[in-house]
Amino acid sequence: IEGGALLGLPAGAILVTRRGSRPSLRLGFAIYPGLLWPLAVAPSFGWLAALLVVWAAANSVIDVAMNAAGVELEERAGRPLLSRLHASQSGGLVAGALLATAAAAAGLPLPAHFGTVAAAGAVCGLAATACLPAGPGGAGVRLAARPGRRLMLPGIVAFCAFLIDGAASNWAAVGMRTEQHATATLAAATYTAFTAAVALVRLGGDRAIARFPRARIVQVSGITAAGGAILVVLAPAAAAALAGWTIIGAGLALLAPAILGAAPQVAAGIAPGAAIAAVTTAGYLGSFTGPPLIGALAGLLTLSGAIGLVAVAAATAVLLAPAALPSSSPRRAPRSP
Repeated sequence: IEGGALLGLPAGAILVTRRGSRPSLRLGFAIYPGLLWPLAVAPSFGWLAALLVVWAAANSVIDVAMNAAGVELEERAGRPLLSRLHASQSGGLVAGALLATAAAAAGLPLPAHFGTVAAAGAVCGLAATACLPAGPGGAGVRLAARPGRRLMLPGIVAFCAFLIDGAASNWAAVGMRTEQHATATLAAATYTAFTAAVALVRLGGDRAIARFPRARIVQVSGITAAGGAILVVLAPAAAAALAGWTIIGAGLALLAPAILGAAPQVAAGIAPGAAIAAVTTAGYLGSFTGPPLIGALAGLLTLSGAIGLVAVAAATAVLLAPAALPSSSPRRAPRSP
């Protein structure tokens, strides 16, 4: 899955740059939901692995195209919008989890479950693209102009942000069970509280991004996430650990919108899709490598101690933010479509 996801990011950059964000999204939504049912009925492990690679790649194309479309909408509106758009992702995660729980409780067979979700996802996704800008695609658009140097520091900050997200997704509930001896219900509620905190903060995040420099947003967010991680490490009881993971979610919430929204501005002259893909690739690497690193550290220390890596990642983002991101909050006038 990780390999397919990473391969899909440059593919998304090329598609968005050459075709525009809306056509790229339509292609992604034609493939990504459509592979759910074949995944449910894959006849062998080999077929399953191959389908997962293509499925993950299509998801990455959607990821790049949606963020590029979000940046285009920001330019047209003259104000930040990515935070609220990212909040809908958290809402989608919660909705998908609730639907999966209901399907399992009803005893719905997996192919029927996946087939229904695939049909709904394809129809809703393709319909939603009709309201989006086509994007600035075209043969004359520059795909890249040495993006690595200019986007290196934003990429490292994205790496740290996605590492925090991956750590929470993989270890929050496990840590509550093994370190705090919480019930299964409380362990599950911990990840729900984390996700809810991310969604709630993102709902109001665009106002903060419009008012304050993105570098300062990342610094405040990183300090908040680091404080939550320290609370998890030192938590004397499950309630304190639950509060720590919730604080981590609140701190994490604005990192991705602030970083990805700044990528085209930092890499002026490079196609927005290419800039977003470069920073997202670095972020995905953090998401993929963070959880195994925490697992390895847990073998040497304890899982609670290994969560200290989250505090280190957050502190790194705080330190690099002034050099990686704009230090002023630009005032953009709305652009006519």
